[in-house]
Amino acid sequence: MKKSLLYIAGAMMGAAALTSCGDDFVSPPMVVPSATIEANTSILDLKTAYWASDRNYVKTIGLNDAGEHTIIKGRVVSSDETGNIFKSVIIYDGSAALNLSINAYDLYQTYQFGQEVVIDVTELNIGGYNGLMQLGGEGTYNNAPSMTFMDSEVFAAHAQVDGLANPLLVDTIPATIPDILAAKQSTEGLILWQSRLVRFDNVRWDAPGKPYAEGTSSTNRYIIDESGNQLLVRNSAYASFKNELLPQGYGSVTGILSYYGTDWQLMLIDSNGCQNFEDSDEPDQPVQPGENGDGTKAKPYGVDQVIAMAPGSTTAAVESGVWVKGYIVGFMPTGGDATLLSGTVFGIENAATTNMVIAASADVKDASECIGIQLPASMRDALSLANQPANLGKEVMLQGDVMKYCGGPGLKNLTDYMLDGKGPDVPDTGDAIFSETFAANSLGQFTIENVNLPSGLDAVWKGSASYGAVATAYVSASQTNLDSDSRLVSPVIDLGSASAPALSFEHALNFFADIATARQQATVEARVEGGEWETLEGVTYPTEMGWSFVPSGSISLAKFAGKKIQIAFHYTSTAAKAGTWEVKNVIIK
Repeated sequence: MKKSLLYIAGAMMGAAALTSCGDDFVSPPMVVPSATIEANTSILDLKTAYWASDRNYVKTIGLNDAGEHTIIKGRVVSSDETGNIFKSVIIYDGSAALNLSINAYDLYQTYQFGQEVVIDVTELNIGGYNGLMQLGGEGTYNNAPSMTFMDSEVFAAHAQVDGLANPLLVDTIPATIPDILAAKQSTEGLILWQSRLVRFDNVRWDAPGKPYAEGTSSTNRYIIDESGNQLLVRNSAYASFKNELLPQGYGSVTGILSYYGTDWQLMLIDSNGCQNFEDSDEPDQPVQPGENGDGTKAKPYGVDQVIAMAPGSTTAAVESGVWVKGYIVGFMPTGGDATLLSGTVFGIENAATTNMVIAASADVKDASECIGIQLPASMRDALSLANQPANLGKEVMLQGDVMKYCGGPGLKNLTDYMLDGKGPDVPDTGDAIFSETFAANSLGQFTIENVNLPSGLDAVWKGSASYGAVATAYVSASQTNLDSDSRLVSPVIDLGSASAPALSFEHALNFFADIATARQQATVEARVEGGEWETLEGVTYPTEMGWSFVPSGSISLAKFAGKKIQIAFHYTSTAAKAGTWEVKNVIIK
């Protein structure tokens, strides 16, 4: 592989330092470290064996299939010298890369760039920290088991360096943004690409001439290829190169391909990861949201226009159903005495799920130049900084009502959005035998079959453009839970030409007694036309209560192949507790 000039230069400088000497003394003999253990497992095999779909989890590594200690080996492809990579060492063995999360500073001095490290990982913890697989210690994230930093002494007891550091042997993997974006759609892609040292050629920066990072928080920048595809680059406020300016024109960018939440984050080792940039005659400038918009999707209002409207009511809109364009710059903290626009946090730490704050440009740090955005439950998973921290700094278009919100101008009652020019995720229904999104504010092609419709309740199932098909037997007006039993039933679906049909959908569960109860009171069924209902197995349920939609996974309908069937979402409740079940994007392929 072609090596970065930075790394080759570093290797040459290291060699020069080792060979220089004085005339009046004899240098001590060089001690070459040699590991006493040998690898018996590849990093790819280790990651595959312990991978889980949960963003946050912890597993303890056991013996291998032969009953021996599990040992891996890899070459260090990272450095924390500049401070942009924090308490981590990344190793790569030719099959895959792994992030080693270690509670220590200046790790580059012990585990040098290009140094091989052999690690007996038996009895160490491996798992996910908000989507990134790493070897480390056990901690929590949002009250769930998660990876964190391991004690440096623990790591040192399991790791041995082998030979001298040789940066010339480090592989920098060429990649394209479309390939990387596609890789996150599969488990195999995530395992293979997470934590690799990669290089993107023929890309430009979204904010040329601006510093890598601004203020006291990390800054999101983007590299953009010639087709307009973008990839987030996360720059720390503690990086020694934070005040250097992003280059103009097109060039190559090299860094560690990290992951956070549901998206990639490229982490530069230093600013020399930017190579071969040439100034253009007309430098690319960040796009500023339109200032003279008319509130349409084609010509949205700018943030300044909304501020100028000076909405004074929290219930009566100045204008309804209008589009507004801006950049996501922060959030308003919740849970205290008051949630106010004036208290905006321009960052992601402890971010709220229910709101966000946008401004006319991504570098705004003054709340008086911002507007608050009330996020409906259906959009929180995609837009809130709590769930999508990589959204900080991204361009967003929102459709809603201009009102006073949290003490300042804002947008409420959102009905649609565009993030970085893309709308809400819509499932691929290209080869679908049957599909229903419930996006038309109705139950679409489905009908209701009530087994027990309690008195005082018009219907258990209702349609919502934002939340899909919604089932609940809780009456909010009287704060009453009702005993109910109701199915949402599909039309007859012909599987005559399907050899291996499968069902998938997205759903959210909240206010049930607990998740175990929810799994019993929110079930999925199928029947041959005119036959008896059968509960389908293999449905993936949320791991905790909330409004975040979770994919159901692929649910086999193979036993119904060649037949005409119906499916049903079966909801039940009791007078003690009535939960809420939301379902959308139903597909049979």
